[in-house]
Amino acid sequence: MLMNRTPLITGLMALALAAPSLAQTPAAPTAPETPPAATTPMTPPATPMAPATPGAAGTPMAPGAAGTPMDCDAEFTRRDTDANGMLSETEAPSYYARARIDGKEIAATGVSKDDFLAACHGDAFDRAEPEAGAPFEGANSFTENQARDRAIAWGLTDVAEMTKDDNGIWRSSGKLDGADVDVAVDYKGNVVTSTK
Repeated sequence: MLMNRTPLITGLMALALAAPSLAQTPAAPTAPETPPAATTPMTPPATPMAPATPGAAGTPMAPGAAGTPMDCDAEFTRRDTDANGMLSETEAPSYYARARIDGKEIAATGVSKDDFLAACHGDAFDRAEPEAGAPFEGANSFTENQARDRAIAWGLTDVAEMTKDDNGIWRSSGKLDGADVDVAVDYKGNVVTSTK
């Protein structure tokens, strides 16, 4: 027995038109909630390994000369204080820290000029801008040495002993471009500095 479905279809269409609120419409996107910041990230100053201009990653900067591209050859020579043609961890701490973060091995003899120049022309030493609102609270799985490596790879020197606070943020002090700073490393790896 065939049924006439026209009244049923017509009724459903009328219901849909009469009650548009029953139709599913995509929700408007909302901005993600940003956790309150414990400190405000400062904009990193130009450094020997920072990009020259936004979008020009891999263009290292001359030490203390904002906007001046660095001569990577000269930078290697400046760092090679014992003039043996290889860089030790004492001569290139940020290179070694970045290698540990990236899981790269360095030869026992040190960093060759070719390896240093490849990193200098690449983005291995660029300072990543911390995320807005960083440092973020959260369960931090970094060890003290891993947090220290992130700070050193970011360009800090003389990093003191790091301690993890009650919010899971590793904190210490050090020097950035010769200035005394406090540093925080959150569970995402954001490095945030503030002047003392």
